[in-house]
Amino acid sequence: MSVPTAKSLILKAQDNIETAKTNMNDDKQHDVAGYNLAQACELFLKALLEMRELEYPHDEEGHDLDSLMAILEEEGMAEISSHADVIELTQYNDARAHVRPDERLDLKEYLAYTEDLKKLVGEQLRLF
Repeated sequence: MSVPTAKSLILKAQDNIETAKTNMNDDKQHDVAGYNLAQACELFLKALLEMRELEYPHDEEGHDLDSLMAILEEEGMAEISSHADVIELTQYNDARAHVRPDERLDLKEYLAYTEDLKKLVGEQLRLF
């Protein structure tokens, strides 16, 4: 179990959340805020994987929130399923992403989903 690695990922994810909050109300920074929320979710999922010593992809697939979540589900972490809404952030999970205005997510709603995932990660970390 790599709790130190998980803790490092969690701290980085918190930085991403703060950056997203800073940019959330600026329409011109929508993609930046979305990217940072997606990054936070990716890092939270990877922290959960690290805590369980589970392998995950380190290539492009490693940025796919659905793939990361599927590994956790396959390994018996049923409670992760209730956080599936964050998967929709995958479209932002590239620093070069440009999401068309008509396809944009309500990032305030997804901030709440990200914060819920953060709570789950914190609960899991306390178990280790």
